Amino acid sequence: MTITNLTFRLSSRFDFPQLVELENLVWNTNTAPAEIYWHSTEEYAQHCPEGSQLLALSGDRICGYFSYRIPTPLDSNKHVAELALAIHPDFQGQGVAQELMKSGEDWMKRLGKKKLSLRVMATNPKAVRFYEKYGFIKQGLLVNEFYIDGKYVDDIMMYKMLDD
Repeated sequence: MTITNLTFRLSSRFDFPQLVELENLVWNTNTAPAEIYWHSTEEYAQHCPEGSQLLALSGDRICGYFSYRIPTPLDSNKHVAELALAIHPDFQGQGVAQELMKSGEDWMKRLGKKKLSLRVMATNPKAVRFYEKYGFIKQGLLVNEFYIDGKYVDDIMMYKMLDD
């Protein structure tokens, strides 16, 4: 099933309760180096201020987000955006990630970004396949980068160049 009534907009403080719920659901030791758990919307707001995420919505419900950060403060690196993508479990497998990726790439182009990069753990092969499907290429492997639940886990670095 594909959701057809998605809308997209930048995050606001009114979205923080839903975003806290979403992040607390999706980021675990299979998808992130450490389980991320936000205790309050105030704590979340300090890390992810208003306007820092592109949201996919179905009505008033947040289906997912596309966020980015600048990897370094160097002028020579400002063309790069390191992205994060999260989809609420209730909306996974419904085309939200694909639409959010397209809208997120358009947003990055408007901001003048030329390269998208990301890191994905080897324990998340579904995410690796998704990013490869959308043109991301493996650019590096951090072998045994994390030690989680008694096992070493590789961290895969990927990138995609954006067309002008």
